[in-house]
Order: sequence, then C-alpha cells, then structure tokens
Amino acid sequence: MLSAVNLFGQQFSQYNTGTLYDSFENPSQRSFIPDSSRAIASNFFIPNLTANLFVTGNAQDAILDRFFSGYYNTKALRIGEGKFSNIRSNTNAYWAMLKIFTSLNGNQELGFAISSRAETRGYVTDESVALFNGPQDFSQPAYSNIFNDNYSYQVYHQFSFSYREQVTPRFTFGVKLSALLGLAYSDVRINQSQIVFDKPNDEATIALQGTAQTSEKLKKFSFDNPGAAITIGTGYTNMEGYRFQFNLKDLGIIRWGGKAYTANFQNSGTIDSISTPSRETNIINAVSSITESNKRVRPFYSHTNAVFEASVNKSYWLDYDRRFKLSPTLIASKELFYDHVTGAAVVPFSYNNLTVTGTASYNTMGLFNWGGQFMYKTPNAEFFIGTERLYQSARAVKTALRSNEGQQQVIRSKGTYSGADVFFGVAFKFGNVIEHPMNASWIPNGEDAGFFSRMWNKIFKGKNRNY
Repeated sequence: MLSAVNLFGQQFSQYNTGTLYDSFENPSQRSFIPDSSRAIASNFFIPNLTANLFVTGNAQDAILDRFFSGYYNTKALRIGEGKFSNIRSNTNAYWAMLKIFTSLNGNQELGFAISSRAETRGYVTDESVALFNGPQDFSQPAYSNIFNDNYSYQVYHQFSFSYREQVTPRFTFGVKLSALLGLAYSDVRINQSQIVFDKPNDEATIALQGTAQTSEKLKKFSFDNPGAAITIGTGYTNMEGYRFQFNLKDLGIIRWGGKAYTANFQNSGTIDSISTPSRETNIINAVSSITESNKRVRPFYSHTNAVFEASVNKSYWLDYDRRFKLSPTLIASKELFYDHVTGAAVVPFSYNNLTVTGTASYNTMGLFNWGGQFMYKTPNAEFFIGTERLYQSARAVKTALRSNEGQQQVIRSKGTYSGADVFFGVAFKFGNVIEHPMNASWIPNGEDAGFFSRMWNKIFKGKNRNY
C-alpha cells in the first residue's frame, strides 16, 4: 500500500484562466481569443501536471520520515487505541495536448489529448504503519483487529477528444470524450485481523480475512483493460457579467480483464525476520500471499473518481487603461461516489500578462488548504506554476532537505494533516491569427453556425439568440 502512495488532489487555480489545460479540464472554457490568438495550440509534449498527497492522523511523521529520511518515526503512533490515518493521492499528467480553432461562427474548438492518471485512497491503522518499523512498538504478544485497513489505487491512460462551442453570445457548451486504458488496480478491504509475535525467533504469524480485487501488473502495452469516460461542461454569462460554470468531470468506467481476480481471503502466514532491514519486503510478501489466496480469475469493473463542480466568476478592471484586473471565482465540488464536498475561493490578480493567484479551500474532512499560483500568459504563450497546499508543501520540502540527524523518534507534525502539492504547465499557439472577416487577411469558409447552435435554434426557434 505504501508504495502506491505517490501524489493526489483536486486543482482549482486554473478555473477561468483560459489556458490550454483549463480548456481540457473545463471543456466549456475557451482557449483562443479571436483577433489575438493563433489558431492552433499545443504543449509540444511538455507535461502539464497537477499532483498532490495528504496524510491525516498519527501516521504523518512516520510516512514523511520514511519517504525522505529512510526510517519510520513512530513516536506519534498509538498501539491498541483504534486510531487510523487517511491517505489520499492523485496525479493528472497531460503528455500531449492539441487544440484547433475551427470556426468563428460559434467559436468552435476541437481538441485531442493524451494523459495519465493515478488515484489512491486508503484508511490505515496506526498499527499497520508501526509494523513496518518492526515489533518493538508492540508490547503484547498477540493482538486482534488492529490491521483492519481499507485501501485502493488505480492507474490508467486517457485518450481524449474535446469539442467546445459558443452556442449563443451568453451560453457555451463543451464535451470531452475519453477512451481509457487501465494499467493497474487494487482494492483490498480487511475485515478481521490477528497477529501473534514470536520475538525470540524474530517472526510473527498474521491472519487476515476480507476481500480483494486486483488486476494483473502490466509489463507492456495491452488492451486487456478498456474503459470510457465523459466530461460535460456548460457556461452562462448573465446580464450583470457573472459567469456560471457547471462541470461533470471524468465520469467513467474501466473493465479489468486479462488475469484480473477477485479474492475472498481468510488465511494466515508467517512474517520472517521482522526486525531486520528486509522486514518491509517480508511483510508485503506475507500480506500479498494472504490477500491473493482463494482467488478467482474473472473480469470486474471500477469507476473513475468523477466530480461535479459548480462555479461563479466575475472580472473587475481596476483602472481605466485595463491593465489591472481582479477575477474572483467561487467553486463547489462534490465527489460523485464518495461523501466529501469541497468549497474553494480563487482570486487572481492580473497586471498585463502577469497573474498572481491566491487559493483557499475547505472540505468536509475538516481540512483547510491555501496556496497560490504564478502565471505568465499572452494570447499565444502561457506558463503557470503553483501549489494549493503551500504550508504543507513547504514542510515536506523542509523535511526532504533536513540533514539526517539519526533515526529520531519525535513528534513533528503539529497540523491536522501533512502533504505536498504542485502543478505546472506550459503551452504555445501557432498557425494563422484568428481574424474576423472585416479585418481578415484571408476569408474562412464554413457553415453559418456550429452543430449545437443549429440544435439550439431548432429548439428555441423564433427566440432572441442573444439570450
């Protein structure tokens, strides 16, 4: 499980920035500006990445010191008290993005993208983390139900096609259709557990009961795990200049085939050399042999971590020359298949081509996040970098840079959670400048309106198209 904890998170700072990344994540958002932008946008295979990790509970010090200092700092862990930690992570990396402005009539945009995602979540007990440090934190010879963990992860590629259209001067519609290719999946739920330590022989006997669904670990490109997902976005600007967006993001399913299996396990195994440097490998091997017992090879399905988001935005020019702009956005985000809701406020302050953004969010897990973004954006080039967990990311960097002071068992974490967060991206536009016919050096040919505009007109025929 610990090897699967890499990075995680939702990302709000890109809302209403008009970047190429924003236009793929929020498909009703435009990425081109007529009479300013060129007609083709791409990241030229420079990754656009958003990723973060957070850990709540007593396991914060143990996990951070293991990753950055090579040992488990178990001082904060409580054995036999029923304490657990929540670990969540996500990555979203766009490897290739291409978007084309196809028509001034409807401001139509077509896009193609290749990305990779990893989604991880888990509830782990203090004892599960402490066991990786050896038997010294366990004073009793036997324990029951102290390893009742629940953790899962999945990794997949995403091949996307997007379409965006200005249906009316006030209403926009966008959709992103994706083919998915699953790479790895595991979901383990432990309902009962026991362990008996044999410290004189440096071993322990562990028994687990529960369920598991696991895919074959792919070593080469394969179509054994196909899937599909859809993202739908709409935008509406009212008479007062408020822009409302509604996005259903990455609602998808993956069929895990090949040698994927489901297991109802109830078995025991021996962990050898539990106090030696090889204990991590020995624990993982022993637990894996149990969770893979009584398995049945058969396909199963998993869903992606879909969310529904609603936002409202309004821009304010702060001077007559339109050099300084404030463009705050309020966002509400709900995970469709889990309980958690997040509210966020994003406040970008722009001066000409430079933008500095402040971001704050709070979720129903009781976690408050704050961070910022720096962006340089012209009509034909953009670069952004930032973090939405500034304090936690700074602490993680400090931990990584801290000199190895020996394997100190001390309590360092003072906050509700620990973690790290980073996102960055770059894109450029090329080709002909998008020009209105009155100013054009070349005249585009095409239909009078886009597909959704024609549909809109048929439904609302005879009504004012400006609304």
